[in-house]
Amino acid sequence: MLPEPIEILLQSHNQGQFFPPFDHPVLAVVTCMDFRIHLHMPENFAFVLRTGGANPAPVEPYLAFSVARMGIGAIALIGHTDCAMQYPDPYVLNHLPTHEHYIQRYRAQIAALAIGEVEPFTRRQARKLTARLGLPVVPLLYRVEDHRLVVLDAHTPAHEAAWVGLERNP
Repeated sequence: MLPEPIEILLQSHNQGQFFPPFDHPVLAVVTCMDFRIHLHMPENFAFVLRTGGANPAPVEPYLAFSVARMGIGAIALIGHTDCAMQYPDPYVLNHLPTHEHYIQRYRAQIAALAIGEVEPFTRRQARKLTARLGLPVVPLLYRVEDHRLVVLDAHTPAHEAAWVGLERNP
């Protein structure tokens, strides 16, 4: 059973169901900064933190703060298909108009933030956040091919996904 805020997110995004504006956020979302991700959700419904690869590590203190401050009851961790942070090419940074010293430093940082395969990474990070923050963190996959959200069962192998309505990640 999914937390109610996750159900609302899925109904709003995947099914286009309308919900009136919320008085305050009830969900925190961590997703990738990729420009192709556009989430449809009710007004005032969620805090949204974006970070490369939906990697929560760089934004976890902000996430914890928003959860504590607003009494958020659930978190959606949303990875996506075709993510450049799976195996980033740090040499694209050669195009930056800056000093080589900074480029080398950025290369090392980008390489350290590589996430590998999206689905196992998202599941793993959801389990870690659940343990650290003490509330449900649901791993989701945003399919850039059709802009649909799919729930990933946090405890299944990488090749399986949970059924949500009629959505199953192939």
